[in-house]
Amino acid sequence: MSEHILLHHIDDYVSGGLEFAEIDTRLYSNSKNPEKVLIHDTSVPSLDTMALGFVTGQLAYAPTGDRRVVIYGNCAPRRTSDKARLNNIDHGIKYAKLKNGVEIINVWSDHAFGFVKKDIVEFRDINCPNSGSQFRSRDFFPLAVAKIINGDYSELGETLDINNIPEIPNNMVAWTDGFGNMKTTMRMSDIEKLGLKPGDKVQVILNNVSMVGVVSIGGFQVDRGVLAINAGSSGYENPFIEFFLRVHQISEQTAAVRFGYPVGGTEFEIKVLK
Repeated sequence: MSEHILLHHIDDYVSGGLEFAEIDTRLYSNSKNPEKVLIHDTSVPSLDTMALGFVTGQLAYAPTGDRRVVIYGNCAPRRTSDKARLNNIDHGIKYAKLKNGVEIINVWSDHAFGFVKKDIVEFRDINCPNSGSQFRSRDFFPLAVAKIINGDYSELGETLDINNIPEIPNNMVAWTDGFGNMKTTMRMSDIEKLGLKPGDKVQVILNNVSMVGVVSIGGFQVDRGVLAINAGSSGYENPFIEFFLRVHQISEQTAAVRFGYPVGGTEFEIKVLK
């Protein structure tokens, strides 16, 4: 391996916590040329597979300058059954390669591959233990990830059906940033299909809270304290819509506060006001 690699490690552990350190140590120690692998950690909310998928998509489509990018994502709520799990078993990790060359190794959970589904050119199982440890993302998964980083694809298993990847609805909360702005799965093209244009007023119903907002190109094009329904900073050529409440102090009530901190995957409704 002669090229440098950017490895995005996305996990639902506390940012900067012991779990990240342990997993990154395994990735580092199993890489043939660790000095050429830049590991960048991104923490998503606990058990939030919508956030995992959203972040995966945002990082996967970032301009890379033809450099190699690998994404390793883990967020596995193990909620397919309420029964006790023999040997801590659950869904394993899957491999996807996109048209732009980005490689993704994510745990097979609800929305992990949904945001990149349309651009997957190779979708494979990975022969890797998915039971026998409560901390699979440290004890088993990094070894398989490191092999792929090293250019060894011998653990790739059967080809999977891309159609089995669930579609992402366009009416859900996807990610809440540090300023309390909520990025959604709705895109600017969806707003246009509703016949809405900047300056139009709408009613947003989310988490049993209703607020009147204004469609805007950017959040700062509305007055302080007004909810903006605007094209956000994510989604590239077809931006995802954000719910942006302009505040001047972080102690003020942000959009996330007003709507009661809805978790990823929470549905919302937008009603056009005449």
